[in-house]
Order: sequence, then structure tokens, then C-alpha cells
Amino acid sequence: MSSAVEASVRRFGETEPRLHAFVHFDAENSLLMDAALIATHATGALVRVPVGVKDIFDTAGAPAERGSALYAGRIAESDAEVVRNLRAAGAIIVGKTVTAELAMAHPGPTRNPWDLSRTSGGSSMGSAAAVAAGVVPLAVGSQTNGSVIRPAAFCGVVGFKPSFGRLSREGMFVTSDTLDQVGGFARSVHEAARLAAAMAGEPVGRWWSDDRTPPKLAALRTGEWEHADDAVQKRFQADVDRLAAAGYPIEWPAPPAGLDDAQRVLRTIMLYEEARAMKRDLSGRETLVSEIVRSHLADGAAISDDLYRDALRTRERLAKAFASWATPFDAILTPATVGEAPTPETTGDPRFCTRWSLMGAPAIVVPSGLGPSRLPLGLQLVATPGDDRRLLAAAAWCEATLPPIGAPPL
Repeated sequence: MSSAVEASVRRFGETEPRLHAFVHFDAENSLLMDAALIATHATGALVRVPVGVKDIFDTAGAPAERGSALYAGRIAESDAEVVRNLRAAGAIIVGKTVTAELAMAHPGPTRNPWDLSRTSGGSSMGSAAAVAAGVVPLAVGSQTNGSVIRPAAFCGVVGFKPSFGRLSREGMFVTSDTLDQVGGFARSVHEAARLAAAMAGEPVGRWWSDDRTPPKLAALRTGEWEHADDAVQKRFQADVDRLAAAGYPIEWPAPPAGLDDAQRVLRTIMLYEEARAMKRDLSGRETLVSEIVRSHLADGAAISDDLYRDALRTRERLAKAFASWATPFDAILTPATVGEAPTPETTGDPRFCTRWSLMGAPAIVVPSGLGPSRLPLGLQLVATPGDDRRLLAAAAWCEATLPPIGAPPL
């Protein structure tokens, strides 16, 4: 029987010419590391598990170009902290996955394994596609707005973004200090919890509970509801009905006031911080980035200090109101995307992720069905910041209650 790493190398060869999930895949070194771990009888929570890492996290000796010609030829000198922790858990880093340019708005080349004419979403597009296609069982990603939840939903896998600050950003390319958050992709909620625990360098028991008591859930359409297409609206209502029939009645509480300001507030903070984070590296080299990114950064440079500080104050106020409102529930159910994966000139609309990213709330998406084009749709669960373990338990119960969607045709 081949090892997981051997299977990963084989699957990479089968899919990569069409999928384009990786910017760097080190088959030879990964197989050598696998053999070494066998020879030394190594142990660890993820021993000999192949993992892909989004190319905004430094991995010693490997390219770290951040999806941009601006950093072409850059080789990381050391591992990011989450990568070091993964290695300490016995994981084998097989390669670096595609990111949207500078983890912003311009798509990378990755396609969706369910339909190669569609995007896998951004900006953690390569990580989501690699897990969905079976190249790796686990992959590291990041989210500023919707860059874990959206591609996971589009690709039919589990995407988990823990509470802000729960995972270290040391060695990660950070352009929005207030918003950038580490996350990951897996094929099940339990595996997502194992990945998060390993990235944190903690025992899985700090993240995972085997209690499968039906959780107390609330459903929330949010102010973005009108932007969801008919298939998403019907899928969401069907998911809520199915979960309610299997557990406790699901409440539909009115959301706390002000949450519909999240789009404006997040955009102000994100653009302001990204423009200033990139100013030095971009100076005199503007032609090395896409017009989309140049426009994005120009918008941020035009935002005043006063407007930025006001947005930070609003964020703090909204986060406090949400935490108070959400505490009685194990998780809040919301749609994950406005529809199925779109065509690849875009990375998709992140609006159903925005308010949770803004407030640093933990969020997870589980596959819940297929849309009219036979592409995945997902159910998003969010919780009070800090309630990651509670959220994962609720998501595991939902995952077990909802029907599986199967595997992509790639």
C-alpha cells in the first residue's frame, strides 16, 4: 500500500496540468522526508500527513513569491511559525499553493476541480482546490475578507478560520494587520480541527470535543440576503429545516444593530492598511503588479487617517455588540457565498464573510449540497470570538446531519 505522500505525489501528477493548484511541489524531497520518518519511527499528531501551504507563508528553502512578480525569485530563509508547528507534529510540507496576487483581488491560475471553467475562489484558491482534488488532505490558507470560507464553499471542502489571533502570523505575508487571519482546509470538520491544533502547536483536545449533543443554533439571513441567488436561498432554508428536524428548534433572531455597516467598515480598514503595508516595496515598481491591484492600493492610499480611525472604532463597537448577541448560541448559521463558483476572471463575492472577518469571529463552512450547475454550495457557521471549540462541535454535528456531496469529477 502506498503512503499518503506517495499518493499525494501521484495525484499531483494526475491533476496539476489542468488544476494549477501549486506554484511549487517538491515530490523528491517529500518522499525522502516520508522515508526518514518511517525509518525513525517518528510520532506526532500529523505524522507523515502531506500538507500544502499557501504561498504567503514562508517555508524554509522554498519559493515564497506571494503570487506576484514583485517578489519573483524570493526564497524563504525560515519557516513561518504555523509551518514549524506542522513539521513538529510530523506533517510533510509537499508544496506551496497558489494565492491570488498579493492575497488581494487579482485571481491566480487555479481552477475549480468540479468544473475547470470556474474559479476555485480567492485568495486561498490553490489550497482549497488541492484538498478538493485529493492532492493533499490538509492545506494552510488565510482570510482577510472571505479567502478561506469562499474557496472552501466553491470547492466543496471544509474551510475553517479560527478567531482572530488564535493562530500565529509570524512568517506570514501580512498586509492588513487588523484583518489578516490564518485558516485551513480539510475534508472533514474533525480534520480541520486537527490541522488547527497542529498549526497552534497544541493538543487537539483544546479544539475538539467528542460531544455530539445537538447544538443550540440561530439562523441569520443578514442584510446581504438579497444578493444571494435563488439556489443559495433555497439551499440555506433546506439546510436550516433539516438541522431543526434533527435537533433543537433553530431561532431566527433579529441581528444586532449596525452589522450592515460591515462592508463599508471592512473595506476602509483593509484598503487603508494594505496601501500602507505595500508602499515601500511597491515604490518605483508599480508595473510589476496588475492594474486591479494598483487600483485597489490607490483606493486605499486615498483613505484619510480620520476615516480609518473612525472605522476601527466602529469595528470595536460592532464586535462587542455581536459577542453579546451571539453568546447564547453555539453557532450562527448563514450562507457562505452568493452562488456557485463563478468564471475565473473573478475570485467571487465575499459579502457573506465580511462581517465575521471584520469582527475576528471564528467561522467554518461545511458542504451542504450542489447547485443547478452541479457545483458545491456550503453552509457557514460562525460564533462568538474565542468560541472556536464550541463552533467546531456545532459544525461537526451539522456535518453529520447534512448529506455528503460526493467528490469532484477531476
